[in-house]
Amino acid sequence: MCAWTRRACSALSTPEISRLRSRPVEPDSRRFLLQRARAVIAARINRQPPPQQSAPAEVKQTRCGLFVSLHTREFPGSEAQLRGCIGHLHPRSNLEREIDLVAEQAAFADHRFAPLAGLEELQRTSIEISLLSPFEPVSDINEIDPGRHGLYILVGRSSGLLLPQVATQREWDRLTFLRHLCLKAGCCADCWKSPRARLYRFSAEVFDEDSPGVR
Repeated sequence: MCAWTRRACSALSTPEISRLRSRPVEPDSRRFLLQRARAVIAARINRQPPPQQSAPAEVKQTRCGLFVSLHTREFPGSEAQLRGCIGHLHPRSNLEREIDLVAEQAAFADHRFAPLAGLEELQRTSIEISLLSPFEPVSDINEIDPGRHGLYILVGRSSGLLLPQVATQREWDRLTFLRHLCLKAGCCADCWKSPRARLYRFSAEVFDEDSPGVR
């Protein structure tokens, strides 16, 4: 499961998120974002500034919510385990700038994990990027399609988010997805029923280094 930074949360009064992305990004933009994420993490490990790279025009022009997920294999053939996942809900800048911030935070600032140890571990780590669609208010839970939709909930000062792929990976149905969303927000499992709860759905464009057209 993924997290987002406190700074991103504090900037979020209403989910005016991912407003400027209306279609999937091109393969060269996907390649750049994945390569850039890996380069930024490697530079941090080596205590060097990130390399200069020329971003595609689309990356410079696109603003949207962004998550970076890291999965590491202990040895070849073993099952990959979540190693870090951080995201920004609110697009404070374009993807060219956001990817640097989010990739570094996923590798070194996810409080659930120790920082990425070194280049050897990075070589065993795959990178997955999720670009978020605009958020839509949910008035009826039947509007939620697990696996297609991610969810965001706001209850008073508490909030939680789960990406669409989480429900797919864990084979959750709609109600199970909602319960885990509420628990992620630090609330009781049925807090989505509260009159104070504000529930939103979104989709995500998800790709990794093994996605078609990326390599």
